[in-house]
Amino acid sequence: MKRKTRALAAAALCGMLTLGGCSRIIFPFLAQLFPKKKVAAQFTLPKKKRILVFPDDLKQPVSYPPIKRALVEKLNALLLEKKLAAEVIDYGKLDDLRGSDPDFNLRHVPTIGKRLGADLVIYANIQEFRLKDTPVDTLWRGRFAVRVKVVDSQTGRIWPDESAGHPVAVSEPDTVNASESYGIQLSKALAERLAVEIAGLFHTRWVDRTQLPPPSEEFQTP
Repeated sequence: MKRKTRALAAAALCGMLTLGGCSRIIFPFLAQLFPKKKVAAQFTLPKKKRILVFPDDLKQPVSYPPIKRALVEKLNALLLEKKLAAEVIDYGKLDDLRGSDPDFNLRHVPTIGKRLGADLVIYANIQEFRLKDTPVDTLWRGRFAVRVKVVDSQTGRIWPDESAGHPVAVSEPDTVNASESYGIQLSKALAERLAVEIAGLFHTRWVDRTQLPPPSEEFQTP
């Protein structure tokens, strides 16, 4: 009943505004009435599959390699929790293959998937990983960005249509901290947030409206 009343109030407010002003005023009003928005999955993963998460930093080597393990472990846990995978492959097996196969970086993603017994590979091509601008800086500006593809180990890429992959990025608020150990904490936070965003591509979820595009993009009137 309360939800219906809120919806009617929002509609009434929008009706009192001109079309040009509605998007600018209604967005913060809606954000208070409905803090979260339902967002549909971008792609439905085939069911009952064994999935490998493969973060690849070949072209953009990360400054803190454990970030890749942290990303995989969190994303693997989410894939199982959300019942998006029947099984997941431990990051250690991917790391072992990388170390034992001298031609690893020349292999195609489906080949790596087959070598590790995966039906599907969630391939995350790392585009950017940043903790701060310079090694001596005390201002931390965390950002982690990837392009995601879903690859069938037998047939190749099945999503998205764009060969570059679907972009996903997260960032943390700028923070001043003189301790170098803060970088470990920041890296973990970035990995966990990125894992949530990647998993969110494959299931319906509720997202804080503050994380959605600005009103001009989200509620723009044609």
